[in-house]
Amino acid sequence: MKFQAYIKPHVVSIVTLISMLPTAVVAAPGFVSKVNDTVITNSNNTYWTPQRLQNAKPLNLPKPTNQLTTQTAPLAGTPVSVSGQAPTVNIPPDLQNKLFQPRQINSVADELVQPNNVGSVGAHFTSSRLVPLSADVVYPYRAVGKLFFTIPGQGDFVCSGAVIKPRIVLTAGHCVHSGSGGQKGFFTNFLFLPAYRDGAAPYKSWSWSYVMTPDAWAKGNGVVPNAADYAMIEINDLPFKGVNRKIGQVTGSLGFKTFSLFPNHATLLGYPGNLDNGNKMHQVTAQSFRTQTPNSVEYGSDMRGGSSGGPWIQNFGVASVGQSGGQNPGLNQIIGITSYGSVSTDPLYQGSSVPDSRFVNMLNTICNRKPGNC
Repeated sequence: MKFQAYIKPHVVSIVTLISMLPTAVVAAPGFVSKVNDTVITNSNNTYWTPQRLQNAKPLNLPKPTNQLTTQTAPLAGTPVSVSGQAPTVNIPPDLQNKLFQPRQINSVADELVQPNNVGSVGAHFTSSRLVPLSADVVYPYRAVGKLFFTIPGQGDFVCSGAVIKPRIVLTAGHCVHSGSGGQKGFFTNFLFLPAYRDGAAPYKSWSWSYVMTPDAWAKGNGVVPNAADYAMIEINDLPFKGVNRKIGQVTGSLGFKTFSLFPNHATLLGYPGNLDNGNKMHQVTAQSFRTQTPNSVEYGSDMRGGSSGGPWIQNFGVASVGQSGGQNPGLNQIIGITSYGSVSTDPLYQGSSVPDSRFVNMLNTICNRKPGNC
């Protein structure tokens, strides 16, 4: 980004040219990235037909393939934190913006095994629909959404994600990249629907322009736990009443705090296919249960496929009058991202990589890629 600073008068034109290149350049050491060379704007996004959206399947949570090794000491470093930001423009939700009719694919029996608040590993949690359901269009919930994408040769899938900057959506590395193959390992056709509910996109659907993930995931052969199973997607702007808006202006954004996943307590949000068929935002509240090698922490949860990439948020919500912060007062800060979990319904836990300096470096890199990203 020093190059951009040196020729500041021409930053916009050069960034525009870069965004049109057919292939991407690794943005910084330690990361793999890709420019979208097929769908440049939301206006010409023709891939996602109602049928494709309807048939997209929840991406299975990666099953732990590493030998689980509980770490005896907390994962620690010097935390970096940024607060969440409420929406800066007043855009009323349009729940009549129905993109497709969701399919009902799960049996009642499959749903009945889920409400447990502790599994066989002993990780306690509380799991619930949003109460009321309409909370999903209110900040801070509305900064969370459903991510649609295509895995070449396999089909269309869904994960979860969250807005963390004016043009940046955070999700899991395994929701954007296979874990091997370099740039060829990237998936495509990313489409983000904030506050998605029952086939509706109340704040429209947003296409992508750029994606990046750390080497730890992109070169890790899909093995979890993984030291950095997360990714960031740059999102194209959309017009609202004739004015182009960034996604963060419309939905607000969540903050983040590194090295804060253990010990802590969090609200886990996402769209798990095993609960309400992934058609409604779901929430789990839990505290840190145990640490795992490498650089991972597990919390109790009954969410499964489709919840990948969902945010784990400390101090979630809106402060009451008279409420004062304690020793960790940061509101609506992401401390983890859903990475992996058990395939069976008995253990009831999920794991997340600990956001660390790689997270901060990646965010700085994608922020500097285009003026106004952050």
